[in-house]
Amino acid sequence: MTNHKNSAVFYNLYLLIAAIFWGMNFHFAKFMLNESSFAESGTWRYIFGVVPLIVFSWNTIKTTNFKLLPIKGILLIGFVGLFGFNIFFFMGLQYTSSLNAALIVSLNPITTIFLSKAILKTKLTKHHILGASISLIGVLFLVTKGNISNFSMGKLNIGDFMILIANFLFGLHHVWVKQYRGQVSNQQFTTFTNVICLVGFLFLISFHENGITIDHSNMYWINAIGIGCFGTALAYILWNEGVYRIGANKAGIFMNMVPLATAITGFFLGDSFEFFHLTSGFLILFGIFVFKR
Repeated sequence: MTNHKNSAVFYNLYLLIAAIFWGMNFHFAKFMLNESSFAESGTWRYIFGVVPLIVFSWNTIKTTNFKLLPIKGILLIGFVGLFGFNIFFFMGLQYTSSLNAALIVSLNPITTIFLSKAILKTKLTKHHILGASISLIGVLFLVTKGNISNFSMGKLNIGDFMILIANFLFGLHHVWVKQYRGQVSNQQFTTFTNVICLVGFLFLISFHENGITIDHSNMYWINAIGIGCFGTALAYILWNEGVYRIGANKAGIFMNMVPLATAITGFFLGDSFEFFHLTSGFLILFGIFVFKR
């Protein structure tokens, strides 16, 4: 029993570290978008993410039994859960703030539970319905900047809605990890799904007008390495193992750390913090608290 509890704490720590890095990713990506398109930013993210994954996992990859690979799951997570998520993630950040995006993504525990109910047939309770409703009110408050009349005044931010779509795709990613990983090791599964995402970006960038270049500032490369090596390679290794071990419905609560990590990082970077951020953040997190009862 003690070993089981110790293992649970260990995997919870995996999820916590991954969520903190993802919170920092919003700032990494925002800086990259100042110098490159969303397509190039995503391409560099996954170049710096996939290379260390392959190096770190090489001995495990060499022993892969390709007959056991869940091809459907790898393609779904690679192209939809990762590539699709990142398309809307980078596009959304072109139009909204890092903190707005992080608060919206903090809805992920609720998104994951509902998707888990639909796909994995997990249990849904009245607390889930109530908590989801409270959190959605928080998101509504966020995207309208605290003024509901903005719905009728054409002042809604398209970036916020892109991040909402990204959040939905990220929820699918979590559920599919639990559903499809099977007998494949975490290192193998994480590496192959991220390779598929990189292939998607390389295909996309080949049609992009400005293509890809190495002519960027030193700070650009620091942020690219940060989001690639730490916010992608390390974070997904830790997160996928945690999700597989404790379940998508339980792991989702750690997404609460994402907006906190983003806000703390933003404070040191001089980002602005408005009253509607505080109010919406409280409603979203309180809704998740009710949801998880």
